[in-house]
Amino acid sequence: MAVLDIRNLIYWYRTRRGAVHAVDNISFKLEQGETIAVVGESGCGKTSTANAILRLLPKNVERYEGEIWFDGQDIMALGNEDFRKQVRWKGISMVLQGALNALNPTVRAGAQVAEPLIVHYDVDRDEAMEQAVAAMKRVGLPQDIARRYPHELSGGMKQRVVIAMALILKPKVVILDEPTSALDVMTQTNIINLLKEMKAAEGLSYIFITHDLGLASDLADHVAIMYAGEIDEIGPADHVFVHPKHPYTGRLLASVPRLRSEDAPEFIPGAPPDLTRPPPGCRFHLRCPVAFEKCGWVAEEFVDRLRLLQATTQGKEGFPRFSEVEARGTQMVVLRADSDSPETLAASFSEFVKSGRETNPFLKSVRSVDAKTKAVAVTLHEGAPPPLIGEEWRAACWLVQEATAHDTIPA
Repeated sequence: MAVLDIRNLIYWYRTRRGAVHAVDNISFKLEQGETIAVVGESGCGKTSTANAILRLLPKNVERYEGEIWFDGQDIMALGNEDFRKQVRWKGISMVLQGALNALNPTVRAGAQVAEPLIVHYDVDRDEAMEQAVAAMKRVGLPQDIARRYPHELSGGMKQRVVIAMALILKPKVVILDEPTSALDVMTQTNIINLLKEMKAAEGLSYIFITHDLGLASDLADHVAIMYAGEIDEIGPADHVFVHPKHPYTGRLLASVPRLRSEDAPEFIPGAPPDLTRPPPGCRFHLRCPVAFEKCGWVAEEFVDRLRLLQATTQGKEGFPRFSEVEARGTQMVVLRADSDSPETLAASFSEFVKSGRETNPFLKSVRSVDAKTKAVAVTLHEGAPPPLIGEEWRAACWLVQEATAHDTIPA
């Protein structure tokens, strides 16, 4: 039985612009003694996932639901006080992002490590300090560090103090939110080696949130690739990092400099979508180089891309001469021309779609082009959000289903 089983977790924030779909229906399991790395661009929902698991919720929560099974118990069914007493820090703890921000500058390091024992177990202060010193020694800190204030410690020392705080109650699961992001390379290595040693010695399970794909591949047994509030790919680290199935994973890996390769890193064009209005279908399709009919283009997106293309290619041979373009509903675009007849515009636009599908993937969404009395109606294919396809190694991409049907794996 998995020590942590997350099923269909949803966590949205309420803002003036609408609900932010920070975590949108994600699921994964964590076995005892294993590490899962959660990787993705800034703003994709990694830290929000951690906060949702530990129920560290702001006041502007719009939607918070799903199942979180910890040690065979659905902890989402617990009241807030029972959750605080039974789960938070005792069962699942967290190394917060930015050790300096996680520590109180006016309280000595040892007292901050001892505080969970006093709060959760009502341990005597002197005994709690003894256990705190022992916990700090376990993470490689000398005894005198307990009497120092955070500003007297180096970055690596502060990070070790925060790790000692997370481990003082001996939890089964530790969430590591960017535990090495503000540290130099040597200190990063020491912290990662410490985490490996503690995992082997105490059977800890980690959720490792990071941007660093190198660290993720070093520490993680499994990896979950997040994009725009969803998990796009999840599976064994040695599979996902070597032969990614989802186009986003492939582009993410291609953006990392390689020590033994002369190939320049590749960037991912465009920007993540607005999560107050997440796109239908696959959320990566606006930036995906291999998007096709089922990926979920809608009329407004099509019009925006067509106008952008018109601004850069208008007047060039082969580009259709239209004067107006507008979205009608979600799946229809209407074109008008000042000089050409609807029949001529429909023919030139059909030829443009046929010849430009590979260089402009959004043209693949066109299902039909029909000349009407005064305009041309362009009907788009209806898309749908792809589910995670597969068993132990899953990816949310329709190409994976297409490849499975033909016993091939997409490049």
